[in-house]
Amino acid sequence: MKRMTGLYLPAAVLLLLLSGWAFGAAFIAVVPDQAIDSDGNRATTTPFGASSECADGFRYQQVIEGDRVGGGRISAIAFRLDASEPGDVGPLTFPGSMVRLASTAASPTTISSVFDNNLGADTTVVFTGDLVASATAGGSPTAFDFEIPIEAPFDFDPADGNLLIELTAENCPPGVSAEFDADNRGLGHAVAWDHASSTADQVATRGLVTQLLLVSGSGVIAPLYNCPANSSSGDNLTRGFYVENFPARELDKVTMTYHMPAAGTYTVRMTARENTYDGRIIGGPRTRTFNTGTGGTRAEITFDFGSATVTEGSTVTFSQELLDSPSGSLFYNLGDGPCADIVQTEGTTPPLDTVRKDRVAVTIEAETRIRGIGGNWSVVGHDGEGFMIDVTQHDGTLVVIWFTYDFDGNQMWLIGTDPDFSGNSAHMTLSRVTGPSFGPDFSPADVITESWGTLTIVFEDCGGGRVTFNSLAGFGAGAYDIMRVYDTEQASCP
Repeated sequence: MKRMTGLYLPAAVLLLLLSGWAFGAAFIAVVPDQAIDSDGNRATTTPFGASSECADGFRYQQVIEGDRVGGGRISAIAFRLDASEPGDVGPLTFPGSMVRLASTAASPTTISSVFDNNLGADTTVVFTGDLVASATAGGSPTAFDFEIPIEAPFDFDPADGNLLIELTAENCPPGVSAEFDADNRGLGHAVAWDHASSTADQVATRGLVTQLLLVSGSGVIAPLYNCPANSSSGDNLTRGFYVENFPARELDKVTMTYHMPAAGTYTVRMTARENTYDGRIIGGPRTRTFNTGTGGTRAEITFDFGSATVTEGSTVTFSQELLDSPSGSLFYNLGDGPCADIVQTEGTTPPLDTVRKDRVAVTIEAETRIRGIGGNWSVVGHDGEGFMIDVTQHDGTLVVIWFTYDFDGNQMWLIGTDPDFSGNSAHMTLSRVTGPSFGPDFSPADVITESWGTLTIVFEDCGGGRVTFNSLAGFGAGAYDIMRVYDTEQASCP
């Protein structure tokens, strides 16, 4: 029997924490760390395993000592069953759920029964919708496979206080009575058995044993220019603009705010040139098509120049051409000025036409993600296993296919996408497709798509990285080093 090998949790977590490992600034934390390779010292049905108390849903807050978490962008949160639980749980659906993360001044011993008193100024909604999760019994401790979805970024710094996790659900699945692993070291909670309650029915110095995946720093590269739009309709596209003393060697994304006077489809071509309106073209013209069902609306449209090469310190000019419009007109917002180094001109006559304004509502980015990563990647030490990674030219979505095997040695392909890929890290849900037969017996009706788990990739550079996975389908969790063996992305690896 062929099995997936590697750093499986909890052994992986123990290794990461004790060795101080950090690869591409990603790491896993378990709170409390005394429960890395053993059960917590408590067990609880709160809040997921107590259907009998949950007719009106629940509101649950858990405070975790910040120093036990460390700092970084929280990319994944998971809990686990208590080792005493005899059977698997789920999949369970908690309708109308919301997950919020915050920094808090409350501690595990001072958590307030008034929920709002525990929320910090940076409270962020990271998930809304139906929460669907499962937990697997077996082992001591069991696997961290009861995963809480994270769909929005939250950057945590222990200098700002402790970490608060708030979970609410409008009601609970019936017939569930299950013990989850819990502990009283570094954890505290408050719970109300009514999702709309403002005060807790119970406050206690204990909480769910928690696994967190963090990427240090946000992984998001700040834009070179971020000149906000105002409420005006803007100016005609025949007027150009330029940036003086361009401070980077690459031009990546340019985002404009357009006012669309009529309902319909619009097509705009933007051309960037160096030093003059007839100078060297940077990266080639970029065309975007967009539409609106209502006239008088606005839209932010991004042109991706793919990290095209620019001479640092040069002037970069931008001209726009309206290729299609239902009304024959389109306007771009000028924002509130002035905006440093941004100059609008009367037209686009070389070399730089006549200065008109000292502002344009525009966001310009030199680099929004690591480049040159598209291609085939191998798992270090695992001949015959690897990844195909691609970044779409249209919208920069990261597409991943993992070529691996199931427990019986059969080939298994797992597929995932991250439409918000930026910086050097990506997080996605993986799906497994099964069912159809080869050749003439193939039928789309036989396709079965099931959620396999989650994958986080942190690229050290365009030639190496690390993947961390957490399976919901019984394959455990762990981490692998990966290396690129073949390049398919147009933006070459430096």
